[in-house]
Amino acid sequence: MRSAREERGFTLVELLVAMAITTVVFGTTLSVLDVFQSNNRFDQLRNENQDTARTTLDRLSRQLRNIVARTTSEGTVPGALEKAEPYEVVFETIDTSKAASEENKVDAMRVRYCLDDSNDENEILWEQVRHWTKKEPVMPTSTSCPDRTNEGASEPDWNTSTQVVQHVTNRFGGQGGTKEPTRWLFTYSAKETPEILSVETNLFLNINPKQTRPGESELTSGVSLRNANRVPVAEFSATEEGNRQVRLNASASYDPDGLSLTYKWSENGEELVTTSQQYETKATCKATNEAGFCVKSEPKFKLKITNPGGLSAEAEKTVTIK
Repeated sequence: MRSAREERGFTLVELLVAMAITTVVFGTTLSVLDVFQSNNRFDQLRNENQDTARTTLDRLSRQLRNIVARTTSEGTVPGALEKAEPYEVVFETIDTSKAASEENKVDAMRVRYCLDDSNDENEILWEQVRHWTKKEPVMPTSTSCPDRTNEGASEPDWNTSTQVVQHVTNRFGGQGGTKEPTRWLFTYSAKETPEILSVETNLFLNINPKQTRPGESELTSGVSLRNANRVPVAEFSATEEGNRQVRLNASASYDPDGLSLTYKWSENGEELVTTSQQYETKATCKATNEAGFCVKSEPKFKLKITNPGGLSAEAEKTVTIK
């Protein structure tokens, strides 16, 4: 009597268990691969955004180094920057895209950088540029970012408006939509525009502000305004020398940038003939008493100094002459 032939293989239960384990392992592998690909794509976008921001900061630095400080006879130039706000800066720089033409002999162009914070999860840094060949256009007054006033007109306020950096988080920071008033995009070396000699730019970036990791990236750039033109300081002394003469001395006046100064003097509103730093007035007698002697007078002297950039300052003194 022969024994039954031995049977080998998997039972149905074993096959089902093996398939279930394979499905779990394969699904886990796919999940890990998907997370890896997602993180890799996120890192790539993050790096690209940072590279774009660095390129923008480099361009901004070059423009600020080549800033145009206007020369005017009236001394109305507000300084190297036309506008200096925490989230907006406007200035004139050299336009390298074209040659000098017509009235724009220095190839100047106006540039504006502003932050659009209308979307708290994706603030956008804009660059707006205005070119001209004839008379210099007046700086636009709109504070909207971007400024689209007269867009499409023959003489628009801005020729081009470009999104230069996205995913900025300077204002909101991605923390529940709370604005951060101290995380300024632009920080200046002084409060008043004519006194600003440097600009520091701080960009906070985050591709996904809702995630706590890896968090924000901060890019910083600082530029000294080598073409800045500051207002001079006018000071002078007026000393009675005897014989009713007054010595005027403006040697205390100075230009913060070390530029040479020109001097204009006036007495009681009448311009004096001298343009020297020091001057001795002629003996004068404005009025006499009954005995024929000169009586006390109080002439008012005024000094106006101007530097080569066209910025001026004035000072006045009244001298009592007995």
